[in-house]
Amino acid sequence: MDCRLFYAQTPERGVVHPFQISTAISFCQHFLSLVLLFTLATSFSAENKQDYIPKLNEFPPPNTGTYIAGELVTVDPINRRGGLRLDGDFNDDRYDKASVHQFAMLPYGMIWYHGAPAELRDIPIGTHLHGRFYLPPEGDKTISPPKGPPQYVPKHNHVILLEDDFSFYQRSGQAWKILSVELRYDSSSKHFPVLNQNGDWQKTPVEGKLKVVPIGQVVNDGLKNEQTFEVDRFTRIWEGNGVIEWEDIAPENTWTMKDNVRSVVLEAQVVQVGLTWAPEWKNQRFHVADIWFDEESRKLATKHQIRVHHRYQLHRGLAAVVEQVKHQGRGKGIVTITLFSGMDNTLYDDFQAGSLVTLCAAEETLRTYWRDHDNKEGSIVGIKKIESPPPGSSGIQLHIQIDELLEGFRRGRIVRVDRTHWPRVKLPPEERVR
Repeated sequence: MDCRLFYAQTPERGVVHPFQISTAISFCQHFLSLVLLFTLATSFSAENKQDYIPKLNEFPPPNTGTYIAGELVTVDPINRRGGLRLDGDFNDDRYDKASVHQFAMLPYGMIWYHGAPAELRDIPIGTHLHGRFYLPPEGDKTISPPKGPPQYVPKHNHVILLEDDFSFYQRSGQAWKILSVELRYDSSSKHFPVLNQNGDWQKTPVEGKLKVVPIGQVVNDGLKNEQTFEVDRFTRIWEGNGVIEWEDIAPENTWTMKDNVRSVVLEAQVVQVGLTWAPEWKNQRFHVADIWFDEESRKLATKHQIRVHHRYQLHRGLAAVVEQVKHQGRGKGIVTITLFSGMDNTLYDDFQAGSLVTLCAAEETLRTYWRDHDNKEGSIVGIKKIESPPPGSSGIQLHIQIDELLEGFRRGRIVRVDRTHWPRVKLPPEERVR
């Protein structure tokens, strides 16, 4: 809006009244103030979403936190902590001097691997991960400051969602369409001898390039343009229920050969990939550790991970937060808990009204004490389903009748719950809180 002052002439020889001037100036100032307030509010809102400070016993609002990606280089699966080498940003100094980005999973933080729920122990070192990170909870100083230049490591170090490339892109609806594959059978390196004269391609070391473009629902974060990934003999190529060689991805007569480089164009092949470190990591270059060539291989990978995670939860119980305790006297009461999200639905389905369960206290790391001794049995007297639950919440609330309440069952505390017919075992000593 143009706030220049227009003089209003009056019949009295074109005299401009002071009141008219004051009114025009006041209007312009008021308008500009509104614009400034709106801009600041919008900026604050966007910044507030990224810099939201979570609470360990409360689920965060939707669309908060900040996206961070990198390769898993350290892990403490017992305490649900680890470290990432952050994705490259073409900054040599940062790549050379930056400390590992240490992180801690929030109690309700979710982990996905191969399109299925997972624990940190399931994810191999060297896996490229995507995460939604928050600033540390108020007063939390359990993660030490970086030893390297602080400007190279984000302050957001508590995680609500961590997932590998397979899970991240599949959940987002994005896949990769292969444009071409180039395999070089000769190299200046002594470790890559020239092609065998007998033409036995599969016994010859190879290094090459995989050119792909994204298809489907392109992600907001992560890789979203045409990419060229590095590949070699160490890349696992999954097809059907097994692993194949690069030479098996297309018929022999579709390959072309020039200067010891075999190449093939694949017009309709859609894949998912799992990435890892490449020598030019600082320049956002990646090596393909795994590639799933068809739907069957992807479903098989997911199915296997579901089974691995299912077994883990059956032996430890599902994590939850205590929402309310209704005391009934004589140590009895009804404990209302909300199950955390990120579990296979078959585990949730095992909790029905009237089901017998056991409840035990846990810490923010989800570790329990002597679980087979200090748990308390109860029965589910009610179940409530919450529509559109916040991040970290399954939306499933259980009302459990307990005849002997424990200190660890107070509102805001973390607990684990399981069915009485699940395995009754003593967990490994390193997992127990001493």
